[in-house]
Amino acid sequence: MAIYAFFPATPNLRRSDGIGFVLAEGADAASARAVAQALVGGPSIADFAAVTVAAGMAPVAVQGTPVGAKSQATWPNVTRGGGFLGA
Repeated sequence: MAIYAFFPATPNLRRSDGIGFVLAEGADAASARAVAQALVGGPSIADFAAVTVAAGMAPVAVQGTPVGAKSQATWPNVTRGGGFLGA
């Protein structure tokens, strides 16, 4: 399984809820995208760019606090609006 990062490569693909970077694991980009979409729900991330997270990749920073599913303990789990993500 690999880890993929999904993000809107152009401004017109940005989601109205402000979620602009999602990490998910899957057997391939399509299955990881399905996991990512289940987590964030709402507007589709089908057109987000996908990048494999692997050794040698360029460093990246994401503005804002990461938010994970309510049921996990690795990441904060409350959104800016005080809600929870789906998966």
